[in-house]
Amino acid sequence: MMKRKLPTLLATALLLGGTTVHANSPAYVDSKEYKALVDPSRFASNPASAAATLLGNLATRLQALGFDKTITGNFSAGDRDTLVYLDTPHTCELMNRGYSVRTRAGDHNDIQFKFRHPDEELSYWTDVSGAGKNKSTKLETDVTPGNLVLAHSTKQDATTTPATVGDLAKQFPGASVLSSLSGSALSKVAGVSVTQQEYDGPTSDLGQSEAEFSLTLWYIDGAATPALAELSFRVEADADKYFTTPVLQRSQVLNQAIGSIGNGWNIGNDGGKTSWLYAYKSSSYPGGFCQ
Repeated sequence: MMKRKLPTLLATALLLGGTTVHANSPAYVDSKEYKALVDPSRFASNPASAAATLLGNLATRLQALGFDKTITGNFSAGDRDTLVYLDTPHTCELMNRGYSVRTRAGDHNDIQFKFRHPDEELSYWTDVSGAGKNKSTKLETDVTPGNLVLAHSTKQDATTTPATVGDLAKQFPGASVLSSLSGSALSKVAGVSVTQQEYDGPTSDLGQSEAEFSLTLWYIDGAATPALAELSFRVEADADKYFTTPVLQRSQVLNQAIGSIGNGWNIGNDGGKTSWLYAYKSSSYPGGFCQ
């Protein structure tokens, strides 16, 4: 199956727009990312050593599941950024409507506007267009051991941090659907900034594609020890073959493995990093950001 690129689909929509009502074309995701939260306390003293132990335990779990491929490579420190998520305090209007906004500074300097929904076509056809420089849009499947959503997002060069929803719509025209909230102020989710340290390197040959593993640690407001740790792997869609059945089957085995590593690695929260942050109770929001 030939994977359709985003510009082609948008061009088709523009050509058909203004004539008759028509059915949307099928959506095709650019990549699939499988992720699971793991115990952050294991990375408090020596993250590199803990990452090596995690990788070894994962390999043991995969062997028990009869995985027919191997994981090669080791984790090494990669990008480091400061993240800020934005929403309306106490009401969380963006999250409640499926949207999120994130700024990033450090090894990257950008702002991202994202819509997430379990329905693939709805997520794809929801406008997340940006008006900034070096913008890029993607549709990705986000899979946790117990949940699946489609994430449609645009990121672009960061200029100024939007102070209101109206400011956000100036940077991302797709946010104009939120015009009823245009005067609503945007604040840091949980009132905190997050230092994100990524580790990458390990891969697994899945046949016609490759799983690329990442370990992500979150440090809240410059803390010395991480408050969150996530193990994930990404599988990119092949431009010609999309996702073959063997690739999808092996990805599901890997997904099962990262959700049940054993040796006390996995934790109960299955909502992912963003949901974790929204639930985080800080001194600024002791009852939670949305309360």
